[in-house]
Amino acid sequence: MRWPTLVAAGLIYAAAISPWASQRLPRFSLPMLAATGAVLIVGALVRSLVRLVRARGSHRRLDLVPVLVNTIAALVLVVSPASRLVGMTIGGSSGAPRTIAGFGDWRGGEGYPRLSPHRGIDIAARVGSDVVAAAGGRVVVARDNGDACGLIVVIVHDPHGYRTVYCHLASFTVAPGQHVARGQRIGAVGTTGQRAWPGYEHVHLELQRSDNPNDLEDPAARLAGCFDGSTPDSADRLLLTYPVRC
Repeated sequence: MRWPTLVAAGLIYAAAISPWASQRLPRFSLPMLAATGAVLIVGALVRSLVRLVRARGSHRRLDLVPVLVNTIAALVLVVSPASRLVGMTIGGSSGAPRTIAGFGDWRGGEGYPRLSPHRGIDIAARVGSDVVAAAGGRVVVARDNGDACGLIVVIVHDPHGYRTVYCHLASFTVAPGQHVARGQRIGAVGTTGQRAWPGYEHVHLELQRSDNPNDLEDPAARLAGCFDGSTPDSADRLLLTYPVRC
């Protein structure tokens, strides 16, 4: 049963990282499969440990391999997601929105491994709540990107030469060429593109230098806090507020 199990696990992981698949599956199907897989992995680890303890002589070396494999699987597919879940449920109470995944993170929002480092930061928010401009600027993109980003808005911030990118929107209320002020509503939080699991809904905020989509900077380093109307624009340095209301 090992090979069918590995193939099934591969298909589930492919579905989890594929926007096309995740948008077509029932919303709770992947979390339920993940929970089932976690139970099976823990059970396999326990069984391999029992076999190792009971083994004698040269068999102990052979029985050590399954223990190592199951331990790695448990750390990656059970412990890491569980720690992210704990952080989501008992996070801080500062009033600021919660950051689910940071810049350069090799774990996705749900705690599973990513195929590449995270390009921005994921800010938790309720579906349907307002997405606001993190700084004043000119809208250059407002469309369905048809990829992991989903419905996307891109704003250019002159004279700094930076662009902020907002992903996974349910809808947008701006159009290319339109000028927006900091804190102005540009859309609503959604789960388009790579759909977040229930409880992990967020806005992906990305900061690009100039018009090079691969020249990235950590938006968190420029966050000035929650938008309250009193954060002035700076001629020297681009300052950002959270892309959702606090």
